[in-house]
Amino acid sequence: MKSSDYLSNLFGCSGRKAVVTGASSGLGAEMARALAKAGANVLIVARRTERLEQLATELADTEGEIIPCTADLSQRDDIQRVAEQADKDLGGCDILVANAGTADRVPLKSMEEEDFNEVLDLNVTAQWLLSKALFSQLAVSGNGRIINIASVYSMGASVINGLGAYTVSKHALAGLTKSQAVEWARYGITANAIAPAYFPTELTETALEDEDMGARLRGFTPQDRFGDPVELAPALLFLASKTNAYTTGAIVPVDGGWTAW
Repeated sequence: MKSSDYLSNLFGCSGRKAVVTGASSGLGAEMARALAKAGANVLIVARRTERLEQLATELADTEGEIIPCTADLSQRDDIQRVAEQADKDLGGCDILVANAGTADRVPLKSMEEEDFNEVLDLNVTAQWLLSKALFSQLAVSGNGRIINIASVYSMGASVINGLGAYTVSKHALAGLTKSQAVEWARYGITANAIAPAYFPTELTETALEDEDMGARLRGFTPQDRFGDPVELAPALLFLASKTNAYTTGAIVPVDGGWTAW
């Protein structure tokens, strides 16, 4: 067997059906690219139709088919519609990459309950509801893979004041991941999470571009740099692989050593 065939058998996604949320930009778009280039057919989900269509055009020549799905996961009807479109347009779902999320930088002592609940609703509750809506498709797959996108703040407190609600939500997402792994193991579904440190995205650009804040954040990273979104692909393809059937309930840091201190 050629080395390329061996690696394709291990990590390739040819013919696999994937749903990626928060796919209009940043980490979500990059993970959709990785899956499509590995051969998966990908339903890309986000609120911004134009961005989704641009990504689909960009990836038109990849082996995998890219199908835009405009949806707001804070809306319960949209969550169900994502599952219905996956069934209709992909013929099911083998891989769920739950990347959609939000952050609101307000200290816990002054945050309104409504705003706190809004962060938890999208970052945790909506992720549970989407996995629940896709459960039957993941179970039928026989090799269902749930990959939740957590954060280094799912394993400790934020080093930036005001991200308390976000941190709470990411701890809860880690708990959801482990619970999915345990409850759904009998259905051939694995559930894991990737925990990135700081990567340049729309959510982080303000902090990263601030000279003092950027230096502080790099100081928490042994590699003294921020991540490149393409560096998520190896962890993603490992967790999404059909052959990776025995890794479940894991929180995998992709953080330049942030959590190794």
